[in-house]
Amino acid sequence: MKELLKLNHLFYRYKGTLALGSLFLVLSNLFLIWIPVLIRQTMDRIEQIAGQRHLTFERAGEVLFSAEAGTLLALNTAYLVGAALLYGVLLFGTRQTIIVASRKIEYDLRNKIYNHLQKLPRSFFDRNKSGDIYTRATEDVVRVREYFGPAFMYTVNTISRTTLIVAIMFMVNARLTAWALLPLPFLAVMAYWVSRYINRRSAEIQQQYALMAGKLQETYGSIRLVKAYNRQEYEKERFFRESARYRRKKLRLDVVEALFHPMLLFLIGISVVLVVWQGGVMVMEGAVTVGNIAEFVIYVNYLTWPVASLGYTLNLLQRSAASNSRIQKLLAVPPETGAEPDTSPPRFEKELVFENVTFTYPGAAQPALKNISMRIRPGERVGVVGRTGSGKTTLVQLIPRLYDPQEGCIRIDGKDIRDYNLSQLRAMIGFVPQDNFLFSDTIGENIGFGKEDATEEEIIKVAEKAEVLENILDFEKKFDTILGERGITLSGGQKQRTSIARALIRKPSVLILDDSLSAVDTRTEDAIIRHLDRDLGNYSMFLICHRLSSLKHVDTIYVLDDAGIVEHGTHGELLERNGFYANMYRKQQLEEELEHI
Repeated sequence: MKELLKLNHLFYRYKGTLALGSLFLVLSNLFLIWIPVLIRQTMDRIEQIAGQRHLTFERAGEVLFSAEAGTLLALNTAYLVGAALLYGVLLFGTRQTIIVASRKIEYDLRNKIYNHLQKLPRSFFDRNKSGDIYTRATEDVVRVREYFGPAFMYTVNTISRTTLIVAIMFMVNARLTAWALLPLPFLAVMAYWVSRYINRRSAEIQQQYALMAGKLQETYGSIRLVKAYNRQEYEKERFFRESARYRRKKLRLDVVEALFHPMLLFLIGISVVLVVWQGGVMVMEGAVTVGNIAEFVIYVNYLTWPVASLGYTLNLLQRSAASNSRIQKLLAVPPETGAEPDTSPPRFEKELVFENVTFTYPGAAQPALKNISMRIRPGERVGVVGRTGSGKTTLVQLIPRLYDPQEGCIRIDGKDIRDYNLSQLRAMIGFVPQDNFLFSDTIGENIGFGKEDATEEEIIKVAEKAEVLENILDFEKKFDTILGERGITLSGGQKQRTSIARALIRKPSVLILDDSLSAVDTRTEDAIIRHLDRDLGNYSMFLICHRLSSLKHVDTIYVLDDAGIVEHGTHGELLERNGFYANMYRKQQLEEELEHI
């Protein structure tokens, strides 16, 4: 429960609304308990009138048609209707304050989690499953909201209603009250036990739901691959197994919930029987009236939910505490660090330097990069090549600080990039990753994503530079064409060029193309590189590619192998050395010649 104390500061923001809601709830209970009092007074008065007229049971109906009884019934009916209306209005007010406030707290907490997730390093997402992250930001937040909404409301309702009703019952007759309340402790214990079971099973169901959601996301995220390998039946069976586990867990919970309600009604029935039995005895003794019996029966029914909600509320609190613990662990993950924003944003004007950089992925046995040292000047075109797994992508991901090296440092104009404001650092960089992710939005919006408030003219200009403008204009809706999920509407080459346009619209100081030209033909690739050479000016470019012929005109080529730099120089210099790069180049040339035979 200590976890819930960490949430109490959220109460203060809406303390006025919650206090007003609590007042509404207490007042609604005052009007609610007045209804049985009116019923008792009416019954007792009618009985009194009948007694005064010495009417027998057979002639008791005559009382109802008397002027005195008619006035009494009309007046008390008006009071009952008024009390019921005021109870309903105040209960509506309660929900419009307490529940609405809890929804606002849920809104604040969900936004806080989302904003925090945006600031977490990429390594966090590498370690945690997307289904689990999704569950914490959705299902866990809903459960925490129950602490501020239902749990708070039920607690106030239970305390206020139980206090008022039990006080009135004891004022009427303590002995009959004891008999009426006798089964209620058993009801509270049963509700607590059932709620604990429900809480435990709900946690298992939630975990299973997270697994199922993750499986769905993984399957539909790779649906083209699944279809290409004709593995639909295999994936269907895997999902059906997870779905069947979810069903079994849910059905076990449904059985308990289905048994709880009949048991609840049974205990209520026992309490009513006790009231009628003992009340009848006391009526004959002259201790209470018939109206008191009716009053107590109604009170017992009024107490049913508050008493039952004791166990339910306790388990709501347990569930909220468990979910909040998961959320707090998420919020405790330190965000990416960086300096405060500088009034003059950094510019790449002198050099970008890697100084003995070593980086190892979390949990990996071997480093992905070892003792990397390199120096890049503004306007320099840098090629990075190597075999698969040599560390090319890791190298360029360190520049925008998607990861931070464990040893060494990276400097821009003599300043460690960790000392720059993170947003301002990344504003200098245009990064085109390997996966070329596109949103399910228009092509124009995908290109404009690279720059806030991008104009139509800017979008068209960079689309032309990326050699994708003609393809876009061939679509019926042009830049307003809606792409499918992850850009499935476009071909591989079109996706790559759209991603390049998205990076170019930022007008970056450093442009990183991570194997971003692999799906385009040689003519288009040459045209894109000519555009970049002509338009980038003093901006630097990192070009990772497997087509070594594309690197003939870059200023420096760095060759990676076994996590380190084994060679560097121009295309011609590396061929003359007849080393690692030359062997790669000759092998690639031979493969291309064989393809044309």
